[in-house]
Amino acid sequence: MALRPNPLRSLVGSCALLVVLSGPSHQQAWMLGPFTKPVQVNPVITPNPASRFRSPMHDSIVAWEAYATFNPAAVVKDGKVFLLYRAEDASGEQQIGGHTSRLGLAESTDGLHFTRRASPVLYPDTDAQRQYEWPGGVEDPRIVESDDGRYILTYTQWNRDVPRLAVATSRDLITWTKHGPAFAQAAGGKYFA
Repeated sequence: MALRPNPLRSLVGSCALLVVLSGPSHQQAWMLGPFTKPVQVNPVITPNPASRFRSPMHDSIVAWEAYATFNPAAVVKDGKVFLLYRAEDASGEQQIGGHTSRLGLAESTDGLHFTRRASPVLYPDTDAQRQYEWPGGVEDPRIVESDDGRYILTYTQWNRDVPRLAVATSRDLITWTKHGPAFAQAAGGKYFA
């Protein structure tokens, strides 16, 4: 299975590198930019304490994106920009890693104004990944599209003990199949703490 790099992600990464390498006064002819950040639409995703979701972990309603929204991954599908983003609820200690994270999905026709789905698309569940994803959650998505149109996602599983890189796949960006820790079998389990 061949993977196609995400052109938007590649562009974003290239732009970040250009800013670091060039600085404001060293613009080269081959460089993209300069770029202007549109003030009136930033940030494009912010926490939403009104968003509710029934968590399968304790069968209760949680404000799944009340505390923070950040670390998005972008992909272009059907002429729209889709963002998978990390959303944290306000549970747990008020420190990094102390909340439960889930992945939300937002879409845009112009790359500036986004409409979010009401519920997360990837989250800790009562599945085979529970021990790796609960209570900390799923975090920090990175996505590519394969030649056959399948989306391959890497993300962090966080059980508040050991962070693990995991893989999930989808055909529609909404329904995901979790494949578990990416390096569980690598080097005889050396990287699977």
